[in-house]
Amino acid sequence: MIEKAEEEEQNTLKPPPSFNGALSKFIFSAPLDKTRNTSGITTQPPASSRNQAPKREPEDKSVPTTTKSRKRKRKHTGYAPPSTYAHLSAIPDALSRNLICVFVGFNPGLATAIAGHTFASPTNSFWRLLHSSGCTPDRQLPPSMDQSLPALYSLGHTNLVSRPSRSAAELSKEEMVEAVPELEEKIRRWQPDAVCLVGKAIWEVIWRSKTGRVVKKGDFDWGWQDIRFAGGNGREGCRVFVVPSTSGLVAGYSPEFKRAIWKELGNWVQERRKERGNDAKECPAA
Repeated sequence: MIEKAEEEEQNTLKPPPSFNGALSKFIFSAPLDKTRNTSGITTQPPASSRNQAPKREPEDKSVPTTTKSRKRKRKHTGYAPPSTYAHLSAIPDALSRNLICVFVGFNPGLATAIAGHTFASPTNSFWRLLHSSGCTPDRQLPPSMDQSLPALYSLGHTNLVSRPSRSAAELSKEEMVEAVPELEEKIRRWQPDAVCLVGKAIWEVIWRSKTGRVVKKGDFDWGWQDIRFAGGNGREGCRVFVVPSTSGLVAGYSPEFKRAIWKELGNWVQERRKERGNDAKECPAA
């Protein structure tokens, strides 16, 4: 009797089953997500499954992709025919008799051709080095005064190849070599004391044209060269001085290195002026 009374007392303490609880017996329960625990809180999958990349369907290469590929900047270094820049004119030479030195560029760049004056690109250091070397001691000339060089400083300028291009790489080797006799005839006509080749590449073309071989390491050094240029008709030819290219595209030489080589040329130019008794005239305002 005592046990029966205790059992009845425990049953009276239990709450009556709820309506939802009563229905839970008849509800179909789907299998639990492995990523969820019994409390309903999402948990991370096992470490082994987290480290595995999801499998991807094999790519169908026959179907063109819709995503845009990143475009690479292409450097234009190939040959460009004369028709490419036929709308641009060549730069006029600044030449006359009894010049101390004529500066020879490779060919006009696009900025130079558009401006109509030699070495006119803002990144070209020709005019700055011409002044700091002492060739134009009183001031740094603007490119617009390129035609004043003969009268004011007994200096001149011309180019190996006359047609403009973006870079020398757009010229053919044939037209470079064929331009040497024309340059030589031009220098022979005006007979300057010296020519300054603004760029080793110009000397390499002249050397190959004259010797039929490329310039080797022992064949070249910056500054004065051992051979003369544009001789004939009883004249031994003019001296040859080579400086690094002043183009902004050529950055293989430090400014200090360039200034040192140019200073050697500038000192010689000033000595020649003294010997002639015609010091550089004061340059008028541009």
